[in-house]
Amino acid sequence: MPAAAPLHAIRPVHPSVAEVVTVGADGSYWGGMALDWAARHASLRGGSLRVLRARADVPADVPADLGLSHTHRLYPFLPIASRPVGASPVGDLTAASATSSLLVIGCRGHRHFGLGDLVIPVLTGARCDVAVIRGTPASVHGDHRVITAMISGGRHDRQVLRRAAEFAAAHRSQLRVVHAAPTDLRASQDPDDVLHVAELQLKALNTAVRATFSLARALPHEALQHADDTDLVVVSRGESHRHINTPGPVTKAALYHSPCPVLVIP
Repeated sequence: MPAAAPLHAIRPVHPSVAEVVTVGADGSYWGGMALDWAARHASLRGGSLRVLRARADVPADVPADLGLSHTHRLYPFLPIASRPVGASPVGDLTAASATSSLLVIGCRGHRHFGLGDLVIPVLTGARCDVAVIRGTPASVHGDHRVITAMISGGRHDRQVLRRAAEFAAAHRSQLRVVHAAPTDLRASQDPDDVLHVAELQLKALNTAVRATFSLARALPHEALQHADDTDLVVVSRGESHRHINTPGPVTKAALYHSPCPVLVIP
């Protein structure tokens, strides 16, 4: 892997409108992690939190408020609204994405709040960015202070960079831009050119982040599996014309194998 590009810092970005962060909570371990992660992000962005609570298939030993009282104690000044979901969590979460800046869900939960049952269908129909919370405790808690943007040289790179930079600025983290290109596969673009264009795109976005640019001589899913020193991986939902509205293979690899939370950009 070549040496990273020099660090650079430019003007900060502040949200122009109050953000609404929506989270699905079911009282499971990952549902609780998603609730904590969403509350922390909403607080950092000066937004509000909307909690969609599961009513069915929740074990009897789970607190009735699904951990909301703890969230209120941690973030007493965060505006929090809560309502139960109906019989179709996928439909309710997808509908809520139309009025949300970010949708947050755990990678799995009690029965129907699982990756295959809920996460993939929600990602397919979501109208906003979706953060899927998974990975090591250090990554979920944001201990590494690194946000990783996975770029491909495609038309979605600018939006991936924009959102990754916004998260890095909000969480006071460094941005790591990674392009995965194995040496044994013929690439349609020169990998160094992809990184150079990404650096120019990031500078044009006028965000206040410290960034490095790295070339990973591996397949994208291999690079994602080894992202164990980052707090968030940012990927595009539509990786190609074949996967415009559905998660492609790289995104699915991140959802199933990433050691950190995954932000999917529609």
